[in-house]
Amino acid sequence: MTVDNYLEATALSKKLEASLPIKVKVAKELLKMLKTRGDIINPEKEFEVDWVAYSGDEGGIMCRLVSKNDNPEDEDKALYIVSITHLKIDPDHPHAEEIATYQRDRNRKLMLQNRGSLMTELMPLRSPKTKKSGKGFGK
Repeated sequence: MTVDNYLEATALSKKLEASLPIKVKVAKELLKMLKTRGDIINPEKEFEVDWVAYSGDEGGIMCRLVSKNDNPEDEDKALYIVSITHLKIDPDHPHAEEIATYQRDRNRKLMLQNRGSLMTELMPLRSPKTKKSGKGFGK
């Protein structure tokens, strides 16, 4: 099962590239992951996306985040490359609705894909049903 429609995803990534920089905030899932790495970030902190590329079904549309601080030395240190599905896009961005649709579709398909793989792992655990041999045709 493919996660992304390749043509739509590459078209969106080209549109985003043309409209850089993009103001974003980090979503909950990414905040949790960064916290486990020891990077504690304020959920209200704004980042700018300064690079966008499509990485296929594995990562989707990838974005490089740059911290917007007053100190320019800190900006080089606070770089992250993450999937666009882990970001909250500025609602005033011209492609905000299109990005939200991409995020929703990608997350749904990833969830279905993960659910399917769970079922394939559980299937061997089920005992096979034994057929009762009936007499006659269709009985």
